[in-house]
Amino acid sequence: MKKSDLCLSAVEVSLKTGLSLSFVRKLTRYGKIPHIRVGRRILYPSNALDDWLTQNTSGSLNPKKECGLNG
Repeated sequence: MKKSDLCLSAVEVSLKTGLSLSFVRKLTRYGKIPHIRVGRRILYPSNALDDWLTQNTSGSLNPKKECGLNG
């Protein structure tokens, strides 16, 4: 198992989620995103991050279809 399968860096979280790096760090600072601190380093467990994304996802993936719009 690769390290990347277990934990992600803030940069990797940013790339995976599409959130800016500064916003990922802000979420971390306020304890809103799952993370662990190892010394000075902050890591994001990938399975906990996936669960967090699932729990915090709302809305439709296709809003036009939901509203009855074609396009």
